Amino acid sequence: MAGFLSIGQQFGKVAVEAGLRYEHVNFKYTENGQLKEDQSKTYNNVFPSLSISTEIGKTQLSLSYTSKTQRPSYDNLDGTVNYVNRLTLESGNPYLSPMKIHSVELMGAWKQFFAKISYEHRKDAFIQTTKSYCEDGEVKLITIENTPKIDELQAFVGAQFKVGIWEPKVNAGIIKQWFTGEYMGERKSFSNPLGIVQFQNAIHLPGDIWMNIDMEWNSRGNKDNMKLGSSSYLNAKLYKAFWKNRFSVALEANDIFNKSYRNVTFYNKDVTLRQNMTSDTRALLLTLQYNFNTSKNRYKGKGAGNEEINRF
Repeated sequence: MAGFLSIGQQFGKVAVEAGLRYEHVNFKYTENGQLKEDQSKTYNNVFPSLSISTEIGKTQLSLSYTSKTQRPSYDNLDGTVNYVNRLTLESGNPYLSPMKIHSVELMGAWKQFFAKISYEHRKDAFIQTTKSYCEDGEVKLITIENTPKIDELQAFVGAQFKVGIWEPKVNAGIIKQWFTGEYMGERKSFSNPLGIVQFQNAIHLPGDIWMNIDMEWNSRGNKDNMKLGSSSYLNAKLYKAFWKNRFSVALEANDIFNKSYRNVTFYNKDVTLRQNMTSDTRALLLTLQYNFNTSKNRYKGKGAGNEEINRF
């Protein structure tokens, strides 16, 4: 059950909006018809929010604060033990607590340029870890646990232009976290930043044909207790619509150089797990689409159960 209240007020060029959301969750867990008290949970949470926006000349500024909770996926809550190999097992954790998230975001826009900086504090964040599954400690269980906190800073800048038939858009950013986790009996820092560069191009060709060429590069760095490898991709697309957008043809070439995969190394307490992608992600797609009896959707809301469906 949830209820929320929001109020907004304009003070000259400054707009202020404040909100408050209350959530009550009552979850009963049964196994073979028997109630498991330690796995049944009741939560009562209040989440405030605040946003302030203004306009100074041609510059738009906004500052916002939000708080929310993220509940574990049902897969992470599944206590079923799966066999990986003779020394490694894998399981979820039915005792996981929800993650609480507090974030502050500052955004600015001037003409075709924009900048954004945000800071996020995640309490009881979910990370992958390992535990001994037998007395001698030889067999390890890979599972999920709550870690006290992870702090993360994101900063992005970008711009979009129009030069004749060419409409380029470029974004660049950095994601840096502050987190130390247990690894091989010591505290290991996972604070190497991740860099992102995106370059999107839309070209309006004769005959009302659109050509898109999109590129992205991601640097190596840390996310939670993982080390992510670098990755990049180059996509190209030709698009043409007919008969007032009723019929369209699209030809796409995705990940032309087959570099979009990202190798991941997990530092799970006393087990190092490496995932290396070897499959070919390149693809050539031809899409023919015809829309019958098109009409505008009057409903603008979102289903209240979408978040739970996504968890499931």
